[in-house]
Amino acid sequence: MALAYLVAFGVAWVVFTLSAGESTLWRLACADIAATLVIFVFARLFSNSSFYDAYWSVAPPVLIGYWLASRGIDLRSLLLSVLVLLWAVRLTHNWARGWRGLGHQDWRYVDLSAKTGRWYPLVDLLGIQLLPTILVFIGCLPFYIIVNNPSPISWPDALWLLAGSSAIWLEFRADNVLRTHRLDENKIGQVLREDVWGWCRHPNYLGELVFWFALALCAFVTTGLWYSWLGFVCMVGLFLGVSIPMIEKRELISKPGYGQYVDEVPMLLPTRLRPQA
Repeated sequence: MALAYLVAFGVAWVVFTLSAGESTLWRLACADIAATLVIFVFARLFSNSSFYDAYWSVAPPVLIGYWLASRGIDLRSLLLSVLVLLWAVRLTHNWARGWRGLGHQDWRYVDLSAKTGRWYPLVDLLGIQLLPTILVFIGCLPFYIIVNNPSPISWPDALWLLAGSSAIWLEFRADNVLRTHRLDENKIGQVLREDVWGWCRHPNYLGELVFWFALALCAFVTTGLWYSWLGFVCMVGLFLGVSIPMIEKRELISKPGYGQYVDEVPMLLPTRLRPQA
């Protein structure tokens, strides 16, 4: 896995270097896609699409790192980079501790492979790998907007800092509670509705969406540019249109009590910050 990512970012650097003369944004987009294609090749060689899973959290720090190195650092971009680094480390660590080796693959990919048969490599390339790469790149545009429009920090910056920090805490809490639940043999097959999982059915996804909202808000309060929100809108579409429906369908089939959980606990936006009894 480490080798795959080293090769991927090495190829990305070559593509970025060879495309000198084009706009920086276009060069980074091409390099990002080239790295994704390398990960796809490894995924096919090992018949394991989970090679891509870490890419979601590894790519943004690389992108913001380049933009900061090329444009310089002010207080706002420094705070944003710290926030992104905390998010990336937490998410990558959560992936790493749940990954059980090259024989382990996310259940969603297994289901898609069974449904699409011989077309699965194309689904893997376009739907599992390239589409998320493009969405994350769009989600990272606030970095680009901020470093190219430096301005003094002001009180509205406290809003996105609070939102982003809260999002990271919520994801951290949700993942740890979920991990503890899964490791408890007495709770196998039971619906998790403890702690933050009693606030809403998908607190981890809520935290992820709030994180991307914080990035968009940062760029918007700095510049007022409407396209600061493009990445956040894409993420909402991804989670509400794909990720959450897949999980809900699986949980309804596999856990008898999940239907009651759906009736009693909101999907994403908490109506109370206290678990249902």
